[in-house]
Amino acid sequence: MALTQDMLAKLPANPLAGLAQADDLWLRYRTDQIPAANVVQKAAEPLDQVDWDVVISGGTLGVLLAAALAQRGWRVALLERGSLRGRDQEWNISRRELAALTTLELLTEAELEAVIASEYNPGRIQFLGGDPLWVRDVLNVGVSPVALLEMLKAKFLAAGGHLLENTPFAGAWVHPDGVLVKAGQPLKTRLLIDGMGHFSPIARQARGGQKPDGVCLVVGICAEGFAANDTGDLIVSFTPIRHQCQYFWEAFPAQDGRTTYLFTYLDADPRRLSLTELFEDYWQLLPDYQQVELDAFDNFG
Repeated sequence: MALTQDMLAKLPANPLAGLAQADDLWLRYRTDQIPAANVVQKAAEPLDQVDWDVVISGGTLGVLLAAALAQRGWRVALLERGSLRGRDQEWNISRRELAALTTLELLTEAELEAVIASEYNPGRIQFLGGDPLWVRDVLNVGVSPVALLEMLKAKFLAAGGHLLENTPFAGAWVHPDGVLVKAGQPLKTRLLIDGMGHFSPIARQARGGQKPDGVCLVVGICAEGFAANDTGDLIVSFTPIRHQCQYFWEAFPAQDGRTTYLFTYLDADPRRLSLTELFEDYWQLLPDYQQVELDAFDNFG
């Protein structure tokens, strides 16, 4: 992992420890060392009354639903294990999909434009040895998660929503007439929504400790130093099978340079490559993919 160590060590907050932590978790998934969770249980007696219509656990995506429901008069509590803040790297989406935010009256047209950080056209689809297919208006808009979540958070609170930051989900009891959520303080609600993502303990309990059927491994950076390029790649493959995987690439113009991803799909067999190994291949292949030398990068993360 020499290239990965050298490149990531240049960042102010060296992410090597986080990469090692993610790889340890991925190894435990591959080797069936993830214990089944037991965070949701049933209770026979009724709650008699509830304080909330909905409790949503997981704020990064949950705030969209929470703000929409709160604006319609629902009593909503939103749990977030850390601070509710979007990542610095942009989310790519299409304007047609973004239109749902204005249709639901979550954002005005002006507010929507304010959270768009970048936009490009066209996007390329190409596979090894084939001709490129160029498409327009697909995943060509970069939204600032920081700006979007801050705006939705403010709207949620203004509509009477209750935000509990630094409050991880600890468990839930399902009663005949509602759910008692354990999260620092008990929350009685008609409905609990799990927005905690892939590593949700509720999802792990539902799977009974079974490892995933398939996984998408992704590595990448956003950096300055690339040649000027106003087009993007939606899915591009330019190498043959490697480590029993087909490698796919994405690339987008971003507000702070250019974003490039390497990703692949695979099962959770113990012999599959690690994230660190995938990252090492990323650095080795990136110069050929984007026609840029690694030492040309600046302000990347």
